[in-house]
Amino acid sequence: MATTNHLEQTLEVQNPVEDPHLRRGPRGFPLLPGGYGRSTYYTGAPSPYAIKGEGYRVWDDRGRELIDANNNFTSLIHGNAHPDITEAATKALSSGASWGIPNLYEWELAELLLGRLPELDQVRFANSGTEAVMSAIRIARASTGREKVIVTKGGYHGTSEVALVPGGPSYQRGVTRGVIDDVTAVPLNDVEFLRQAVESAPDAYAAIILDLLPNRAGLLTINQEFVRTARELATRYGLVLIIDEVISLRLGYNGFSGEYGVTPDLLTTGKLIGGGFPVGAVCGKAGLMAEVDPSRPGSLPHGGTFSGNPVSMAAGAVALRLYTQDEVKRLNQLGDTARETVNSRVADAGWEIRGRGSLLRAVPAGAEKVDEHTQHSLWWASYERGLLGSPANLLSLSTPMDEKVVADIADRLADAVLAVASQAPATEGAK
Repeated sequence: MATTNHLEQTLEVQNPVEDPHLRRGPRGFPLLPGGYGRSTYYTGAPSPYAIKGEGYRVWDDRGRELIDANNNFTSLIHGNAHPDITEAATKALSSGASWGIPNLYEWELAELLLGRLPELDQVRFANSGTEAVMSAIRIARASTGREKVIVTKGGYHGTSEVALVPGGPSYQRGVTRGVIDDVTAVPLNDVEFLRQAVESAPDAYAAIILDLLPNRAGLLTINQEFVRTARELATRYGLVLIIDEVISLRLGYNGFSGEYGVTPDLLTTGKLIGGGFPVGAVCGKAGLMAEVDPSRPGSLPHGGTFSGNPVSMAAGAVALRLYTQDEVKRLNQLGDTARETVNSRVADAGWEIRGRGSLLRAVPAGAEKVDEHTQHSLWWASYERGLLGSPANLLSLSTPMDEKVVADIADRLADAVLAVASQAPATEGAK
């Protein structure tokens, strides 16, 4: 009789597995540092492990069925194991996971993506949003001959050294002083600070990088005046305006920058455009993208063993096709309703729900930064109520969700916030 592996047995009988965090290697150390494969998984205590996902639901090794509003940190716009995406990825994989020459799947995804960004001309794919931002910065520096960049405080642009600087001292550990000195962090929506920074040394700056809805800053939206000023200054002084839409692309059919009516010189994205597989992309105007044209003398080398791999490209193309204008509008409306509903229940407790469209986050009212203990307490309070968010409590909606599901999310989130606000007894993860 065929044997079943440990994962299959766990899924079948829904019994908790031995805590994987405790598994140790031959020298006695945990197999993974701290027991985690990503620092961003950490919630203050050993977390559950996913066993299976389907649509808007996920099941874990503790026997819980959860509403998945984490969606792998917003990337699963169509939820878990969407059949059309699964079919496309499986078909591509059956012909070969990746090759050392180009594949035709890249062209389809590039065409679909640029169709939503009509004022941009070309795409270069990478393996992650982090890589996309790194490439965009390098293109900006090469094209301008300058080194410094301007970012917004609280903006998140991945884990490259430049991107870590605006996170503050804890993120800057291990980053060289030279890199730190090359980055100017501007307070969110401080137009005058931005203007003074650029005009004090216009020949020093290669780029302005904007995260239009920075989660690290509590999911506060950058205002129209700030974005338009950044565009004006970049044009006047020859800087490259980079808008990072790795997360926010979902908020508009033409990206969130399309909602502002502002065209960046380079736009970085990822997450949803990979259909659940690793992906990143730099989209830009032809003159800038020529910097990575290998047929051009002196061009910038750009590689990545799995960049543009057929599985990510095929899955991503289906994901974009499925995310129609109507679906963008529907999800955004559901998110707006959820924020309004939860706010009406938690405002008196001193909390608020921030965000735009299909992204929302609960934070103490007026907070510029939420301490880690509060974030973890809310994560576990949500988990105990069957709601899975990110460790920073960012929730993202997915297309399998309807009004009933989102109303359920709002109810569970409000209950969790009120429990934390009233300093309810410690939940499982906070013990």
